Amino acid sequence: MVTDVAVTRAANTATVLGGPTALIHLAGWTLLTDPTFDAAGTEYQNGPVVVRKTAGSALDPSQLPALDAVLVSHTEHQDNLDTAGRAVASGASEVFTTVAGAEDLGGAAVGLEPWQTRTLSKPGRTPLNITAVPARHGPVGTEAITGPVTGFLLHTDDGSAPTVYVSGDTVDLDAMSALADRHRVDVALLHLGAAGFEAFGDIRLSLTAAQAVEARRLLGDPLVVAVHAEGWAHYTEDRNHVQQTFDAAGAPLHWPTLGRPVTLPDPHTR
Repeated sequence: MVTDVAVTRAANTATVLGGPTALIHLAGWTLLTDPTFDAAGTEYQNGPVVVRKTAGSALDPSQLPALDAVLVSHTEHQDNLDTAGRAVASGASEVFTTVAGAEDLGGAAVGLEPWQTRTLSKPGRTPLNITAVPARHGPVGTEAITGPVTGFLLHTDDGSAPTVYVSGDTVDLDAMSALADRHRVDVALLHLGAAGFEAFGDIRLSLTAAQAVEARRLLGDPLVVAVHAEGWAHYTEDRNHVQQTFDAAGAPLHWPTLGRPVTLPDPHTR
């Protein structure tokens, strides 16, 4: 397993660690998304379903670099925030999540309303904006079952770093279209895999491959990095299916090697 994440603060990279968890180095800041660090094989009873982790993280929490912020799309489901991940979030100086998630986590957690922006700012660094993007964890009408979710847009006012969209668990393509109307998107970390459970029938709780292809188009054809598409048992579409769907549409897709940084595009050359 590759665990070399030694990158300089000057580099803009995304390093997928497993499931929804990614380290993002952007504009001199280091952020962690949806921390999940419990061992492979761990099972969780979540309402009427059992969620089972099938693969571990590329890094242990002790191997993480110093974090400027943790982004939690939602706190209700262990495949986005497990027991060890909660410990990581609780120790962070800045945590951004939904309003309900902030009440759940307490401490330093800040709940963001849709389209609300908070800015990371320190002397000598380019300020980094974190904007909450509306999300819906399933078809219209499933909100009461799945609970609130948010995506995040990471962007600088001066455009010196690529603009990065972290979708969270969502199938809300209208929100992605609205995002593209407001901001340029250079990179999209899309939660794929078409998550589903027998108890919910044909309902899919994250993007299908076909939806992801459409999401890319709506977002203005950014670099798409596959996230939250392996490592848990409840995905209904595997890597081959997703890749074939993107290939058939002529849409590029980057499927990262866990623990290996992906260099993000220069916004001035895209």
